Amino acid sequence: MSTAFVLTGGGSLGVVQVGMLAALHDHGIEPDLLVGTSAGALNAAHLAGPGTTGDRLDSLADLWRRVRRRDVFAPRPRRWLAATVGAVPSLFADTELRALVHRNLGFDLLERARMPVHVVAADLVTGLGVALTDGPSTDAVLASAALPGLLPPVLHRGRALVDGGVGEFDALVHADGWGVDEIYLLPAGYACAGPAPSTAVGTMLTALSLILHRQLLAQVRDYDGHARLHVLPPLCPLFVSPADFTQARDLLRRSHRATREWLRRGQDATTTTQVLALHQHPDRGTSMPHTA
Repeated sequence: MSTAFVLTGGGSLGVVQVGMLAALHDHGIEPDLLVGTSAGALNAAHLAGPGTTGDRLDSLADLWRRVRRRDVFAPRPRRWLAATVGAVPSLFADTELRALVHRNLGFDLLERARMPVHVVAADLVTGLGVALTDGPSTDAVLASAALPGLLPPVLHRGRALVDGGVGEFDALVHADGWGVDEIYLLPAGYACAGPAPSTAVGTMLTALSLILHRQLLAQVRDYDGHARLHVLPPLCPLFVSPADFTQARDLLRRSHRATREWLRRGQDATTTTQVLALHQHPDRGTSMPHTA
């Protein structure tokens, strides 16, 4: 029996997936195929690196605990000015993120990963999604995480590629097409309890996470593939902005505990959309500051 893990995007909320992965590993559930988008692409590619799954999970958790927003979105006022006059394609360079990804993956080409890993990006011209399965691993992850306007597109085989969540691509159908028997969907979730972000980066990432979550909900609702689909419930309530990289330790702990409890209850076979439904919290914004 073969198993695919599908990991969505979500900015800093990608750390939630690491807790989920750890709980699945503890439960003896291992992937044979990894499909990742944006932050999920970083998680998937890292997990597919050299060593044991347990070691890769430990190092991935440590990476998320150490990373800060400046490691992804390093402020450069001169670049911001250049972006406003059309001299550069993004507000931030990908220099710091490229160095971080390159240092931590442990393999230079996707086809040399420990297990098959497919990195989802989007063609900026056609809007079509593409699953990168070979070629430079760092470039693939950067392309998948290249949030339009924030990070620069990555040129790959003559195409300008950006964040995979932007394109038309159904990762569930893609995974099913590879003949797996089980698909585990690991959603990063969204800040369902607010409050609304107060910064430009926070606003852009939050808006994109909502769009991606709605797309994911539709994909789950329409899924009719051969493989059995397991939808892991995202964290709720969630106050953390997808631009806030300071809450990794708490999100790791919460997601590991929530996934472990979900598995213990025997609800790992659900295919309902209830766990992904957009919803409100009556007292949203009153329990925790949210300024990212």
